[in-house]
Amino acid sequence: MDTDVIFPNMTSTLQVTGCHFGRKSPGWIYPKHHHHLYEVLYCQSGEGRMQIGADEILLGPGDWLFIRAGARHQMENAHTNNSAGDMKPIHHSRFDFFNIHFDIDDSELRRTLSQQEYRLIPHSKAATTELPAYVAKIEREMKHSLSATSLSAPSSSETRVTLTSVQKMALQAYILLIIQEIILLQSGEADSIPDVIPEVTMHKADTAHRIEEQLQTIILSEGSISQMAEELNLSRSQCTKIFKEIYGISPRQYVTEKKLNHAKQLLVSTNKTIEDIADELGYHSVSHFSRQFRRGTGLSPNQFRPRPMT
Repeated sequence: MDTDVIFPNMTSTLQVTGCHFGRKSPGWIYPKHHHHLYEVLYCQSGEGRMQIGADEILLGPGDWLFIRAGARHQMENAHTNNSAGDMKPIHHSRFDFFNIHFDIDDSELRRTLSQQEYRLIPHSKAATTELPAYVAKIEREMKHSLSATSLSAPSSSETRVTLTSVQKMALQAYILLIIQEIILLQSGEADSIPDVIPEVTMHKADTAHRIEEQLQTIILSEGSISQMAEELNLSRSQCTKIFKEIYGISPRQYVTEKKLNHAKQLLVSTNKTIEDIADELGYHSVSHFSRQFRRGTGLSPNQFRPRPMT
């Protein structure tokens, strides 16, 4: 008997806002901050010190760290040259790392990734996974741009990588595989993360996640954040405060970014008119949609849409 195995239709947007290889000298520090993006940090060499909330984590070569969206954190090179007669070789005192900032719109994945404030994956455990191999593959994909010249440039310099469409696709694929490995390791990391998360923090996180689920309905409708907050028995100000504390972004900013990403997808992958897209995203007028789109991208919807091949 003939049979077919049908996979479900899948549409999920991965937004990679920051992805880079860093090489930092002793004394380097990135001050405490937070953002609405998830973050992955891989220590290639040297030592890095992370402060996440009240916790301090020391990263050594081969260690990985995943940080939840909204968590306040600080990063620095753990090595200093303050000790008299410090003769430690410079290549050991540098802090070399691979860093990813990303967002993903799959609600189930977001819930899984947001369960804990951070996850430390020590090198001994990471070595049993494909994580090191994925970074090596990313380096090979970028070998023309990440040349020895650019990597040996002064620490204050910055090299912007230009990627082909195929390289962008490969980079996104490897980042998704890295995220998958981190999720699969989640169940075995109880010893590497705080045993107790304050109840108030857990409650706020759960509330923020419920708000995030409700915000998904506003993205494709004309519903208001005030109405949504009322349905959750929260005031508008409570809703904004809790969501921003966990995700580092206001509900209004979150909806705007999600609408922008969805608009980009529709402009690239469909033949829908600008009017239809504006209507689908709940904008009252095409002009309002166009203003918001230009504000977020620097281009009008027509300029952003790919032109047909002639």
